[in-house]
Amino acid sequence: MAPFDPHSFADASQPFATHVSLTLYLDFATSTILGSALLTLPSPHTGSLTLDTRSLSNLSPLDPLSLSPLPFSFSPSNPDPVLGQSLTVSLSSHSSLLLTFSTTPASSALQWLSPAQTSSRSHPFVFTQCQSIHARSIFPCQDTPAARICFSAKLNLPRPLSAVMAAAHLARRDPAPGEAGPACPDALWCAQDRVVEEFAMNQPIPPYLFAFAAGDIGFGDVGPRTRVYAEGGTAVLDAAAREFAGTEEMIRVGEALFGPYEWERFDLLVLPPSFPYGGMENPRMVFLTPTVIKGDASGAQVVAHELAHSWTGNLITNKTNEDFWLNEGFTTYAERRIVEMVQGEERAALNTGIGWRGLNEEMERFKDNMEFTKLKPKLAGIDPDDVYSQVPYEKGFQFLWRMERQIGRPAFDEFLKKYISTFKFQSIDTETFLEFLRANVPGIENQIDLKLWVEGTGIPPDAMEPVSTIYTKIVSLAKDFNAGRMPREDEVADWHGQEWELYLENLPKAVEASQVAALDARYRLAESRDWEVKVAFLQLAISSGCKEYFGEVEKTLKQVGRMKYLRPLYTALVQGTGRDEEKMLAKRIFAEAHDGYHPIAQGVVESILAKHS
Repeated sequence: MAPFDPHSFADASQPFATHVSLTLYLDFATSTILGSALLTLPSPHTGSLTLDTRSLSNLSPLDPLSLSPLPFSFSPSNPDPVLGQSLTVSLSSHSSLLLTFSTTPASSALQWLSPAQTSSRSHPFVFTQCQSIHARSIFPCQDTPAARICFSAKLNLPRPLSAVMAAAHLARRDPAPGEAGPACPDALWCAQDRVVEEFAMNQPIPPYLFAFAAGDIGFGDVGPRTRVYAEGGTAVLDAAAREFAGTEEMIRVGEALFGPYEWERFDLLVLPPSFPYGGMENPRMVFLTPTVIKGDASGAQVVAHELAHSWTGNLITNKTNEDFWLNEGFTTYAERRIVEMVQGEERAALNTGIGWRGLNEEMERFKDNMEFTKLKPKLAGIDPDDVYSQVPYEKGFQFLWRMERQIGRPAFDEFLKKYISTFKFQSIDTETFLEFLRANVPGIENQIDLKLWVEGTGIPPDAMEPVSTIYTKIVSLAKDFNAGRMPREDEVADWHGQEWELYLENLPKAVEASQVAALDARYRLAESRDWEVKVAFLQLAISSGCKEYFGEVEKTLKQVGRMKYLRPLYTALVQGTGRDEEKMLAKRIFAEAHDGYHPIAQGVVESILAKHS
């Protein structure tokens, strides 16, 4: 065995599959998929091929021509709770391998929503979230970002529904007898009430970017390369279209900064509120939480981040999750450059200021395990979802911003373009990046302590807070609150959500309950339509002992499943001593809200409650 990724059983001495052809029969009644995966290897292979699996059943490896079973074994016999099990198949001069399987309701990449859990309340819905290591719970694969793969897929679903995928849509048609092979009998596959949607992704992507959704999905065009899709009817679609109207301009700015957009389409899918992230950069079809629709176009900054991934993350990918900053640090830097060009320097500085505050808060979160404050942490035995944080985003951004300040923006822009064109459609590690940096910026290691930035804990001394008039003013007003001074209405008249978010995040963690109530009485922050503002205020209210807001906290935790909001609110409820009432409240809310959360979010909240039980 030559494992190289702590989160995969994949073996570096074995070939990586180059293509997978999938047939997937979506069974909403049982929340399962009957599937097959035809894996193609670069050349005939004799010996073992090891794949990742988790929460799959009825797994059968077959010779694709004769359909005869191939020898296989699972390890370990009891699945690892994080990694699952390895499936090792014995091949004899095989250039392809057919696997039949079914997912289970425990498959962590999939969330199945009943009609009652959707906006339309008339049809069920399913969507995927494969990052970080959840693709293995949909189909057996080498589930490491080092393995880039092209794919084709046939999705069989109930006729009233439609499907979207992070791939090119080829056809919507009647099912054909025999096309599902041994994975699904024709009586099911070709039933009258079923339809097949076909897709293809001809550019090699890491498995965590595999994505689809199916349900009652509407759409509308917002640009020549962008269509917005949504579950939830015309109200959601119209609001999304207004929020993301500037998407084409952002794509053009991205191309000017980072080179050609290589993915043809940049479509957006607004998911139900249980989607656990702000956005997921699936190529050609970005997945978004409805909480980014704020009504003032500031939600477009999340779109800018996912767009930036089209170059850094999707085009160049971190080789393992230990190199995650190569995806997220670069993308956060690229996002802020796009925002600066489209929305102005002050808006980009606010974005950076919120990130700076978040980075400092992560230092407090990880004070008992500073390993997770490194740009390249050691993550063997650690579930990447459990330690997901702002560190790779914001410390990574700070590292790149430090380089830009050292060599100047024009030189750094040239370096970035060369980096992207050199490594596109490859997965690389931190060491490869540093070698490229030293080769292309001679002497940089004498000007910046690269080792301290990559391997050191905490925030390096040459990291920098943003400098801008509005940022300085907001931080100053937050300090005044300590002395009992609330901002005047004329001082906040032109504030949007980001200004309030930055203000709230710079307040002390706990203040007098009367101050919190007075602030809300004047500015109605608990009722804000901007989720960032609402959650930042409710955090302050919880930590300040304002129990009159617990009803709003409960409502919020039952309305939305985005982990950015669940993690701080549940943590604020259960953290610290003498909080028995709050802990009981948190456990009751979670018990009642549990089924509405995505499996990834369920796991994160469970670990928070267990840590503080």
